[in-house]
Amino acid sequence: MKLWTGISKFLFGNGCLACKRGGLPLDPWLCPDCREELQKLAQNPRRPNPDTLCLYTMTPLTKALVHGLKYGNMPGLAGYLVRTALKERETLETLQEWGRKLAFVPVPLHPARMRERGYNQAEKLARAISGRMNGIVAPALERKTFRISQTTLSRSERSNNVAGAFGLKKRFRWPDGRIPVIVDDVFTTGATTTACLYAFEKENLGGFSKVCTLLYEESATARVDFAADTAMEWHV
Repeated sequence: MKLWTGISKFLFGNGCLACKRGGLPLDPWLCPDCREELQKLAQNPRRPNPDTLCLYTMTPLTKALVHGLKYGNMPGLAGYLVRTALKERETLETLQEWGRKLAFVPVPLHPARMRERGYNQAEKLARAISGRMNGIVAPALERKTFRISQTTLSRSERSNNVAGAFGLKKRFRWPDGRIPVIVDDVFTTGATTTACLYAFEKENLGGFSKVCTLLYEESATARVDFAADTAMEWHV
């Protein structure tokens, strides 16, 4: 039994990232059953409003994947999830309808959070999407403040928490003719992406701005970032 377990781990890894079952062929993140479920989820992107596209709905499977992306040191999951989503016609056509000159703007992390994770998952997603859409990545935003984690806040509290939290970098020159697409991992109430859009509006760049996120969370008080985001207060 121990010999088979060792061979299984060597051949198929430690287990499926979603269902945790071992001894199954992985791709390399998911077993065949979970892979099939992810493909079905990709067939139903969400549109909270006409200018927002969410590639997947939050489910136990996609929650496990975004957890791995953010906290498991698995940046390769960004490309994996984007490739799967953009194979679906509805998702691809939505992005194409937004225009040919898209600039994907990742929601920035606070520097302290960046030091903890080593990378910004929103930037990884932006690069994956832009590569598929022949767009560009435009790291135009900076985070001014980070008060507390969004995980336990209500809709109104989330809006207040991120109000004025973002601004355009002083030395960043917006590329002419490019349409901003704000990219983040999860859309819950829209408070974070709205705050980012407001930063563009203040510079008269927000008229055609769009939003693209990895997941859409139904609950207004969902704890998207899990317990790893403990309450903190940082100021710059």
